[in-house]
Formats: sequence, structure tokens, C-alpha cells
Amino acid sequence: MREDIQQAIECWASRPTWFTSHPSDTRELNQAISNLRRLTPRPTRDELKAAIFQRVEDLPAMLGTPRDIEKTAYEFAAKIANKL
Repeated sequence: MREDIQQAIECWASRPTWFTSHPSDTRELNQAISNLRRLTPRPTRDELKAAIFQRVEDLPAMLGTPRDIEKTAYEFAAKIANKL
């Protein structure tokens, strides 16, 4: 697991509401994407999925937390990879 990817997404993926479209979560996601753009080499979709899943799998469950965290992590990884 690339530590630089973990550090780049920490601002967003450490939030128990990482999966929402709330403006503060969107702002943190955009910051994470900005951080990821600075990495060399750029992370792959699979690296992103692994990093996101590892970080969010043990976060506290909140109302609206996706049932399939792994699938949601993959969807976000794909979305992020497309923006890199």
C-alpha cells in the first residue's frame, strides 16, 4: 500500500461522512484529488480503491452509510481516477 496515497486522501477519507455530497465532504474530496494530482507516479484505480477501502472500512457507521463499503470505495476510486 502506497503511504503517499493514504496521506493524500486522509483529509477526505478520515471523515465518517466521506460518501456524502455535503458541501464540506465535497470540498475535502476536491482537496484529496488535488493532493493526488501531485503524486508521481499517479495512483491507479486499483491503488485508489485499496487505499480508500482500507481507510474507511473501520469508520463509525452513520445514518446513510453505504451497506457495501467496498463497492462504494471502488465507485469513488473510479470517479477520482477519471479526474486525475
